[in-house]
Amino acid sequence: MIQRKQTLFLILAFVLMVVCMSTQLATLVGNNGIAFANVYNLWLTDGQGSHSLTSAPLFVMLLLSALLSLVTIFMYMKRKLQAKLCVVQMFVLLGWYVFLAVLPQYVGGQMNLRWPVVLPAVCIILTFMARKGIVADEKLVRSLDRIR
Repeated sequence: MIQRKQTLFLILAFVLMVVCMSTQLATLVGNNGIAFANVYNLWLTDGQGSHSLTSAPLFVMLLLSALLSLVTIFMYMKRKLQAKLCVVQMFVLLGWYVFLAVLPQYVGGQMNLRWPVVLPAVCIILTFMARKGIVADEKLVRSLDRIR
C-alpha cells in the first residue's frame, strides 16, 4: 500500500490540506485601503478580534477533501472506487476556489491573497497524478487477467 506512488501523492496532498486549513488565507481590504479582516478557512477575524463564521464552508470543503484523501489511500483493493474518489476530491477542491472567489463579494472589499491559497491547487495536481497511477494499476491488473 505505502509502496505505491499514488499513496505518497495522496499523503502529501493530505498534509498540504492540513497546512492550508491552519494558516491565514487572505486579508480583506476596504475601499479606503485599510485592512478590516483576516480570512482563515474557519472564520473571519476583524480588527477587534471577533470571529465570523462566514468562511466556514472553506474549512468544511478542505476537511472533506482531506478525509477523502485518507479514505482513498485505504481503498487500495478497490481501484475503480479509488479513482472515482480522486475525481470527487478534485471537484471539492475546485469548489473551494469558487467559494473563495465569491467570498469578497459577499463580505465586501478586496482580498489580498497569501501563499496558502496555492496549496489546494497543488493538491489538485497531486490528486490527478495519484488518479493517473491508480488507472495505470487497474490497466495492468486487467491486462494480467487477460493473459491467464
